[in-house]
Amino acid sequence: MDKLSTMQDKELVILLMNGSHAAFRELYIRHKDQLLYSCKKYLKNEAVAEDIVQDIFAQLWETRDLLHISSSFSGYLYASAKNRILNMYRQIDVHSRFARYILGNETELTNETEDSIIENDYADLLNKLIEILPPMQKDIFRLSRIEGLTNREISEMLQISVENVRKHTSLAMKKIKEHLSKHTDILFQEVIIFLTIFS
Repeated sequence: MDKLSTMQDKELVILLMNGSHAAFRELYIRHKDQLLYSCKKYLKNEAVAEDIVQDIFAQLWETRDLLHISSSFSGYLYASAKNRILNMYRQIDVHSRFARYILGNETELTNETEDSIIENDYADLLNKLIEILPPMQKDIFRLSRIEGLTNREISEMLQISVENVRKHTSLAMKKIKEHLSKHTDILFQEVIIFLTIFS
């Protein structure tokens, strides 16, 4: 019988902190399956759960000399998984809120932290999407979605009918949606994961 397999987790952690590959491997074998099961239970997505588990153990090895585990080792792992899952939910919520925002289903974003993330991550994308619109659609989209004017106010400002404002808004939104769907690496990948988790 392998000597390491008879050791307690806390003994293996000490060896791990001293750079033992064997201790790391034993801890991985001992806890991987249960951690993966727990992640899948919350995520309902095996691929995402596997990524989280692999990330936890990769970081465990990379930061082994800085480890400070006050609870059990399994408790440390589950806390790490919980934090990653919660952070992922928050990030996905920001992205999905952004999608709904620029597609017209939300009129404002009230959380300052989310506003900052949205501004930093998506300002360039939003500007590029607006720039592809024809001049009238571009103006109406900015007045409606960026400046928050009503159709009536836009109608009076541009000296066109409210019906024309609605028409140009509809066309602009259609083009925005078409181009957003091409940005799966930036936006809709997260939205798809969001829908998968909560389905």
